[in-house]
Formats: sequence, structure tokens, C-alpha cells
Amino acid sequence: MPENPSEPRHYDVVLGGKTPPPLTGAVLGGLAGVKQRLRSVVAEHRIAALMEAPNYGEAGLDSIIQALDDKAEQVRDTACILLQGKLAKLTLLKKDVATWNKWRAHSIRLEEGINVDLSAVNLSGFNLSGFNFSSANLMGANLSGANLRGADLRGANLSEANLTGADLTQTNLTFAGFWKADLRQANLTEANLTQADLRRANLGGATMADGTIHE
Repeated sequence: MPENPSEPRHYDVVLGGKTPPPLTGAVLGGLAGVKQRLRSVVAEHRIAALMEAPNYGEAGLDSIIQALDDKAEQVRDTACILLQGKLAKLTLLKKDVATWNKWRAHSIRLEEGINVDLSAVNLSGFNLSGFNFSSANLMGANLSGANLRGADLRGANLSEANLTGADLTQTNLTFAGFWKADLRQANLTEANLTQADLRRANLGGATMADGTIHE
């Protein structure tokens, strides 16, 4: 039987001082305990709770994401660093553009996550309009039918990515790499393709930046 993420586990903290709690005392454990400690007025307590949050899957990641708005910089920095894994990034992408871009801004300031690794992820049909993917590694990613209108893909690695039917209208693709990428039927109207590497990319039927259809 799978574990209940809300139940206390062996690594959870027990509520109490230096002496053992009474048998009737409250146990500060599980996801509920993490959330309770994230409401502490002491920043160090909130940081300690964040360090435990990844043990509770997506529910724990949601608590970490909320900490990006914490009043203490060290808490925000901790949350940012804890959101480096692929599962965490996918959870961020499912939120909204403001949440993702907030995390990217924190990451770049900390010199963490500048080369965001999203290689081979499946983002087919996702609404990614306005997202900041600058310098991201999207090699082999499935972005077919995705809405990337106005997104920032400067310097992104899109080699061998599937972008068939994707909307790249007004997207910043400066220095982006599309080696062997599939851009058939993609919409690149008004996209900034300055210094973009389109060698061996399949552009069949794509609408180019000037509005012409590539043969």
C-alpha cells in the first residue's frame, strides 16, 4: 500500500522541547507539519520545513513554490534552489507564466538554473506564451502544437526538438539553435531569428518571420 504523504514519517520533527512529548501531545509531522512550520515567524524554521517539503511529491513542491514570495530573502533563495529538478520544473510550468518567470528571475540572480534542463520533456500543446526559456536546454523536447507566442528563447538549445504546428509568433529566438529541429507548419510570424541556427531544420510549410510560407 502506498504511503500517505500527509502522515508523519521517520524523518519528521516531533512537536515539543528537549523532553519527550506526552502521549497525548500533537505530532508535528507529515505535510501538515511542514505547512505549519512554513507559517513560523522564524526564517530558519521555514527553511528547515522547505528542506523536508520535497519528500511529499507535488504537494510538497506546491509549498516550495509558494515560498518564492516569502518575505525573507534566504527563504526565497532556498525555495529557488529546491526547484531545480525536472519534476519541480514541470510543476512550475503547469502553474502560470508569472510563477515560472519569477523562479527564473531568482535562479539567474543566484546563478542557478541559467541553463535550465528540459531536454526530451513532453510539452505538446502547452500554453507557454511569454515564458522565459532563455538559455534553456530543450534538446529533443516535444513542443508540437505548443503556444510559444512572445516567449523568450534567446540562446535556447532546440536541437532535434519537435515544434510541428507550434505558434512562435513574436518569439525571441536570437542565437537559438534548431539543428535538425522539426518546424513543419510552425508559425514564426514576426519572430526574431537574429543569429538563429536553422541548419538542417525541417521548415516545410512553416510561416516565416516575414509572413512567407516556406516551401
